[in-house]
Amino acid sequence: MSAKLGREHAPLEFGLRVTTLVRDTSEQAWRDAEAKVATLAGTPTMQLLHDPKGSAGQRRLSDLAARGEVLDSCLYTTPSKYGGEGAGTTWLVGSAAEVAAALRKYADLGVSHFVLSDTPYKSETVRLGDELLPLLRPDVVGN
Repeated sequence: MSAKLGREHAPLEFGLRVTTLVRDTSEQAWRDAEAKVATLAGTPTMQLLHDPKGSAGQRRLSDLAARGEVLDSCLYTTPSKYGGEGAGTTWLVGSAAEVAAALRKYADLGVSHFVLSDTPYKSETVRLGDELLPLLRPDVVGN
């Protein structure tokens, strides 16, 4: 279409914002994830914020969660039941190697920009920088 109209546009790029809960082992990561969800579930403020009909994005998250608590290898959807709108309510949970593998799958699908986070921000950012990001470097991934 661009050529037909004599216009040139940069190719579309896609990004993903996802919470990443990385621990030394998968078992530890899932224990911590379930504990965080239990805390969210018991927080009245979060329950007030949660309105699955409030936005198209929240409806999509609710629909995704209805397909299962864990999709693919480590996409945890249960937080979407309690996270409120605008929160990072799907999480990649697992060891650094497991989460890196999941992120590579997204990259293979065309995602080129990632915003990764977890709370508390300071300690989790350090963990991601030390444990996850080295596994995603081009020399490690083979790109």
